[in-house]
Amino acid sequence: MKRPPDPEAPREADLVAGRTWPVERLVALAEGSPGAEVCGLLVRGEAGEVEPWPVPNVSPTPVRSFELSPLALLDALRRLDRGGGLLVGVYHSHLGGGAGLSARDLEGALVDGTPVLRGCAQVVVALEKGRATVVRAHGWNGQCFQPDDVWRRPLTPPSG
Repeated sequence: MKRPPDPEAPREADLVAGRTWPVERLVALAEGSPGAEVCGLLVRGEAGEVEPWPVPNVSPTPVRSFELSPLALLDALRRLDRGGGLLVGVYHSHLGGGAGLSARDLEGALVDGTPVLRGCAQVVVALEKGRATVVRAHGWNGQCFQPDDVWRRPLTPPSG
């Protein structure tokens, strides 16, 4: 049976604009794993705060891709069904190459040009040499994922 839309749920456009993402926690998770992409869910609690729920990356090539552990994902979705919050996004890191969604990311996020998880942002933490440089939230605008940089590491002037 299909559930009616929740009038309290954020509209898709609201998921990026105005959202307070847990940037410090996402940066810490990504920087804590400089040799493999991290991944997980972003869940909004009752008070409106968004928290990351890490999910093991079971990709055979975790240096360049992520794959959410099916068992851990199922556990997380069951927790959500029991009233554990509202799924508002999926996050992962890129070890190099920026915070744009890769072809593989899009392949996993879309089916027939439509998001698999409607109303969920795709959030990418970009690393360069093990340090986060940008956190970018990609929200679906009805036709494609629209990027929005929600955090950038401040540039430091060269020494000398």
